[in-house]
Amino acid sequence: MNKLLIVALLPLLTACPSVEVEPAPVDEPADDVIGALISLDDDRIEDEEAFAEGMPPTPPSTVLGKEGIPHHDPRYHDHFEEALILLEEDSPADAVDALRLAVFDAPDSAPTWILLAETYTDLNRSRQALECATEALRIDRDLPRGRAWMARHHLDLGDPEAARPHAERYVRLRPEDPVGSHLLSRVYLGLSMWDEAIRQGRRTISRDPTFTQAYNNLGFAALQVGRNELALQYLEAATELDGVQDYMLNNLGIAYERLDRPVDALQAFADAVDLDPSYTAAVVNRDRVREIVDQQVADEVARILSEQSRAERPDPAAANDPADPFEVDVATP
Repeated sequence: MNKLLIVALLPLLTACPSVEVEPAPVDEPADDVIGALISLDDDRIEDEEAFAEGMPPTPPSTVLGKEGIPHHDPRYHDHFEEALILLEEDSPADAVDALRLAVFDAPDSAPTWILLAETYTDLNRSRQALECATEALRIDRDLPRGRAWMARHHLDLGDPEAARPHAERYVRLRPEDPVGSHLLSRVYLGLSMWDEAIRQGRRTISRDPTFTQAYNNLGFAALQVGRNELALQYLEAATELDGVQDYMLNNLGIAYERLDRPVDALQAFADAVDLDPSYTAAVVNRDRVREIVDQQVADEVARILSEQSRAERPDPAAANDPADPFEVDVATP
């Protein structure tokens, strides 16, 4: 029976065209294999460049599985636009949900990932923010907002060395943006590179004359290298702008004190304490300079009174002056 079946099927089997498979030579990889090796090598080179600019080598993303919210809308809905509206309405928690829906719709959208990172930052959810910012830069390593976020993140952690490549890349991407020069100024302050911090501070102010923090940073750097007049110039200017902080007034007080203006220094320190009574450095400086001012005032008052007393006291030599109407002649026998 089996033999008869084979004989019956033989014409059909022989009618099928044959497919030749030529194996790749053992000593040469096939072209597609070479292409794969080259692609992997390019990825490795890109990873090395990214690491040199502040980004560690990135494996395939696993963040989408954590953050993306799977959904199937019956009609088209722009979750990203919804998130923007929610942020304008000061509803960051609701905006996070909308952005998580948005990244599921567009997992390769770097702007969506960085907005999600920024929103997590506003909610003090730093771990999720870092993951989302890293994902944004994995997708687009030249995303300016991603570089700025990373620079701020490392600066806030007290690691200016890690922040530096991100700030420098931001400046290369947007050389005229004051945000980049300001970030570099902060980096240089953290690295005690005072002259560079002053230079970047001036660059920031030239691009945005209302950037209050830039005035303070420049003044602080000038204080570190003994350029007290320059420090005073910029710290006084900062007090004329919006957004003055207690530490700016404390720096101003230090500049006044170094220039032998203790009364002005006392006022600046007192203003800093008024803004934040728990600001220990300003409280200590205020109390210390108050003692100096009190001593100087007391010494000056004593000096003035002493001079007045000497002026009003009769001169002993004038007692024997014949023109003195009060002189008494004693007749001699």
